[in-house]
Amino acid sequence: MGFKERLKEARLEKGYTQEQLAKLIGVAKSTFTGYEKGNSEPNMLTIKKIMDILEIDANYLWADEIDNDVSFVISFSEQKLIKKYRNLDNHGIQAVNSILDIEYDRCVKEQETIYQPKRYIDKLPNIASAGIGDYLFDDIPFEKIEVDDDCQADFAIGVDGDSMEPTFSHNDTVLVKKQDTINVGEIGIFIVDGECFIKEYAKDRLISHNKNYPDKEFNECMDIRLIGKVIGY
Repeated sequence: MGFKERLKEARLEKGYTQEQLAKLIGVAKSTFTGYEKGNSEPNMLTIKKIMDILEIDANYLWADEIDNDVSFVISFSEQKLIKKYRNLDNHGIQAVNSILDIEYDRCVKEQETIYQPKRYIDKLPNIASAGIGDYLFDDIPFEKIEVDDDCQADFAIGVDGDSMEPTFSHNDTVLVKKQDTINVGEIGIFIVDGECFIKEYAKDRLISHNKNYPDKEFNECMDIRLIGKVIGY
């Protein structure tokens, strides 16, 4: 934004027409129009009158010409806010600062949400049974789903059945981190004798959250493998 644009901005902020401001500074309307079009420039005496009437300074009018690399340029509207801020008492300053901090944090968080990096993981269909069990095959087709870049999940899988209600329901999609150990009380994806389950782990059994279903107790003949820990949905 150059001199002519800043002159026009300052005039409009004060509510003057070109004709009104031209009369106040003692030039013809056509002359003032030339200032705003960039066809001519006012002399120093006229510039002084313009700055006094519009309550601006040379730093505002020629900010871009003074330094083309300036990245922090204050607009006329912002100058007015600064002047008001400087006239506040301590209570007013604290109130304005509090609101400013709240709104700044909100806008920063919104920007972080908008531009948060994403990645894709595999989503298997409903084969993690929350019921009697389903078979898990390596060649089952899958789709890709989008997750946040900081998500620790390695894959997602659909829930089949209602034995884990109210924690998980039929057709829910859970996020799973691949690991070969799990703590008591955590929920994991297990393969028991070739069947796939989503259950809470206990030392001697897999627990169903829906009490209408029995827990799956371990015995010496079972082939039990942990596929991963459920970390979200």
